[in-house]
Amino acid sequence: MKILLRHTRTGLYFQGPDRWIDNPDRACDFRFVDRALQYAAVWDLAEVELAFAFEESLAITTAPMQRPAAQYANP
Repeated sequence: MKILLRHTRTGLYFQGPDRWIDNPDRACDFRFVDRALQYAAVWDLAEVELAFAFEESLAITTAPMQRPAAQYANP
């Protein structure tokens, strides 16, 4: 499985600094979710999501990087 960053608006995959491509096979594989999250945070990448590319499937699964704000009930 490859861990990628995907631009949500364009659908392109991160390949390197200022380089986005449409081919997930040639995109940068972060190998670990925490590495991808840290990279996106350090470089302040906007409009990106995690993308998971599985070798046995042509499908790519995505997940948002933003966490929804926690909602707490008032006592």
